[in-house]
Amino acid sequence: MNNEIIRGRHRAPGRHNPLNELKLLARETAQPAMKGAAFVAATGGLVATFANPASADTLSANPAGAAAVGPTNGVAPAASTALAKIGYAPAAQKAVTQRATAPKPRVIEDITVKTERAAKAAADAAAERKAAAAAAERKAATQRASRDLTRRTLTSTTSTTKSTATSATNSAVPSASSGMRSAYNWATEGQCTWGALAKWHASEGYYPGGWTGNAMEWASGAANAGYTVTGTPRTRSILVMQPGVHGSSGVGHVAWVTGVNGNEVTIIEMNALAGAYNYNTRTLTDGPGMKYIYAP
Repeated sequence: MNNEIIRGRHRAPGRHNPLNELKLLARETAQPAMKGAAFVAATGGLVATFANPASADTLSANPAGAAAVGPTNGVAPAASTALAKIGYAPAAQKAVTQRATAPKPRVIEDITVKTERAAKAAADAAAERKAAAAAAERKAATQRASRDLTRRTLTSTTSTTKSTATSATNSAVPSASSGMRSAYNWATEGQCTWGALAKWHASEGYYPGGWTGNAMEWASGAANAGYTVTGTPRTRSILVMQPGVHGSSGVGHVAWVTGVNGNEVTIIEMNALAGAYNYNTRTLTDGPGMKYIYAP
């Protein structure tokens, strides 16, 4: 019996291992440039078997069980996946990785646009300042108009009160003389003296001056400074009360007179019933220990 020797691949039945054959073919391929193509062409069926093991679905799709030799439409994705498992990385995958790590474009600042925006912001700020100044001027004009109206109203009230007092007591309210002036409120802030001077300024537009001291000393001080000081109540005047009069403290008390009805005097005062820095209104009965500094 003649035994014919057949050259080529030999394997024992039942011991076929696709992965071992793939590694063996990869080592035996001599030319590196031809390594991938020869490997895929020679072992197309083995690659397909390694990448996708037989299952019920693949058996139904290929009832004959025959494996295709080599890829039918170029390099298949399954072959690329199978080669990657033994360390083979196609050039296409490297190119994708390089594109993913490309540097981002750098944004260059536009100096012209930046300058124009800064100029616009400065112009807007200047317009806002101008509008604020105009609003402040309108507010000041409104306050001046209100003060003038208050002065005219108080003058009219004083004339009416003077006529009533003349008829009732057969005596006239003395005319007021103008005394010295001050450029600021010189009393202690929050006290009755500061509040009375503030009300005088709101009515007349200036501060009286020329004297100092506690509230009980204001009558004599104002008279020495040139103002008219009498015992007859009148609006547009500062009421000076001696200690103990209508609850005045040991240094006296002063207030601004807003109304007179016979011997009933209505005042607005600071640091009294409402405390320091706050005003309250009271109506008092005129009597001993009460003097009035007239505004001209």
